[in-house]
Amino acid sequence: MELTFGYGEGEQRVTLPGANLLEILLPNQVDYELTGEAEVRRALRSPIGSAALKDIVSPGEKVAIITSDITRPFPTYKVMPALLDELCLAGVSKSDITLVFALGCHRKHTPEEMKKLAGERAFSEIACIDGDPADCVHYGYTENGTPVDIVRVVAEADRRICLGNIEYHYFAGYSGGAKAIMPGVSTRDAIQCNHSRMVDADACAGKIEGNPVRKDIEEAADMVGIDFILNAVLDEHKEIICAVAGHPTHAHREGCAFLDRLYKKHIPARADIVLVSQ
Repeated sequence: MELTFGYGEGEQRVTLPGANLLEILLPNQVDYELTGEAEVRRALRSPIGSAALKDIVSPGEKVAIITSDITRPFPTYKVMPALLDELCLAGVSKSDITLVFALGCHRKHTPEEMKKLAGERAFSEIACIDGDPADCVHYGYTENGTPVDIVRVVAEADRRICLGNIEYHYFAGYSGGAKAIMPGVSTRDAIQCNHSRMVDADACAGKIEGNPVRKDIEEAADMVGIDFILNAVLDEHKEIICAVAGHPTHAHREGCAFLDRLYKKHIPARADIVLVSQ
């Protein structure tokens, strides 16, 4: 049997004996009506566990939008037009909005990369910057002892809006939600302390309740304060097929539930070798 896997910009083909193939795992069939920007606008009109964004922010407030860096598949450029429209509807000045790329421990972006990530409109209308872990505000420590040191432009904003992609994360359970804050705009010391719990048996993909890494992440975010999230679930073609907006925990959990319906699989046994392509 010949199988084809996406690899970079091309493909790789593998031939396997049929008797050695346990199962081919593909996404489940799920129902959805909207995709891309239309789905984002629907989510903004129907926030989960929260007032509408236009009723949260006010004219004159400084707004920090925290989004993923270039190592993540989240299509910030597809989300920003609808989000900017919502903020403008609330009377927020574009000069008061900053898009912050959450680097964690990753390298900084080039201006060209920032423009590609943010999209033409956001890059030309608002400030787009990398988070600077060398300039932080200290909030204290989580119960786990993780220092909560947050990039200053985020910490000193009047409102914080977190963007992100929801997918399975091998030790935080799921990506998205409060991960934009921790590790997104945190220091290396904070990230190392948080990630040190990844060896715990409960720190695994698809688990939120009782997951010490996710618990630490959300405790840190609660100390900082997230006013609103806008997260998305992508299909295998990297298209937005579900967006959730609103409360940083309640909206995130709705997105995780959709992800499970789309990608969660029950397998008959553990395989000796797994071939995977994203």
